[in-house]
Amino acid sequence: MKIKIKIVRRLEASKRTIILARILSVALALLTASLVFLMYRVDPLTVYGSIFSNAFATQTGLAESIVRMIPLLLVSSGLALVFMNGFWNIGAEGQLLAGAMAAYLTAITLSWLPPLILIPILFTFGFLAGALWGIIPAILKAKLNVNEVISTLMLYYTLYWFFQHLIHGPWEAKEKVGQLTYGGFAHTGVIPKSSQLPLIAGTRIHWPTLIIAIMASILVYFLVTKTPLGYEMRVVGDNSSAAKAAGMSYLKVITLAMVISGGLAGIAGVGELCGIQLRFTPEFLSGYGFSGIITAWLGGINPISLIITNFLYGGLLVGGEYIMINYRLPIGVVDMFNGIILFFVLSGDFFTRYKVKIS
Repeated sequence: MKIKIKIVRRLEASKRTIILARILSVALALLTASLVFLMYRVDPLTVYGSIFSNAFATQTGLAESIVRMIPLLLVSSGLALVFMNGFWNIGAEGQLLAGAMAAYLTAITLSWLPPLILIPILFTFGFLAGALWGIIPAILKAKLNVNEVISTLMLYYTLYWFFQHLIHGPWEAKEKVGQLTYGGFAHTGVIPKSSQLPLIAGTRIHWPTLIIAIMASILVYFLVTKTPLGYEMRVVGDNSSAAKAAGMSYLKVITLAMVISGGLAGIAGVGELCGIQLRFTPEFLSGYGFSGIITAWLGGINPISLIITNFLYGGLLVGGEYIMINYRLPIGVVDMFNGIILFFVLSGDFFTRYKVKIS
């Protein structure tokens, strides 16, 4: 007797089903992660309690959760948009880096400008650089049918290693100690004061980027739900063949979506450089481009859902750093924790789109 297994696409999943699937996915992820913590002889309930109390129950923890939320919200707003189009942008980390690199060049070149003029220019150039790095895989997909997972990821590695070359070479800081000037340290100099973003007093929250992130999530939602372009994006995401038959330009829709997605990631890079780190080091990237994939799937394009999801995930990152130190867990465990969440979230989304038939 042969058993046939068929995967059939659902006509449409209700919002209730999608929400329940995401809640169940997170619950299963936490349950699976608990087994990992038990292997290290750590009580999972104690770990989760520590994450919550250190991320959300203190003023410092709340502020740091918002700091982590800012780049995540920018990245995931753009990713939610392109994912809705059926375009799998896995290279937001590279687009974030492109924006940061453009901001660094602008900051050191136009340092004579006052902050009121320079800071908007930094965000503009960061958006354009991220958008440019996003356009390339969109065109390759639309014109040559190149797999976007591969192209976006490879473009990230291309830029990453070029970035490493720059900070180990042309951009490497020359340190002055007394009368001696020497190099050898793989980092750049600190960006000029005029290009550093203002912070909320007593915190590391760079409020200009926070405002941009919240506005971006609202504008993406408005674009998708209230404009003709948003309608075309929804149609392309549901059935690209039908969209082409109706005369909709796949190249236009995907390119514009990637301009927005890459540009928002680029703005996140500007905020990370000019608001937090202030210089480049080999460890500049914090994985926001990859973590944003998780929050984009969880939050969708709804701005309220995105803000809440990214704030909670930002707290998870803050709490993860705490448990790594307090419970002496290797960093790989925290990374595995994030990976487990991504796996179950994507699995849950798959089963909301498709059903398995056994005959």
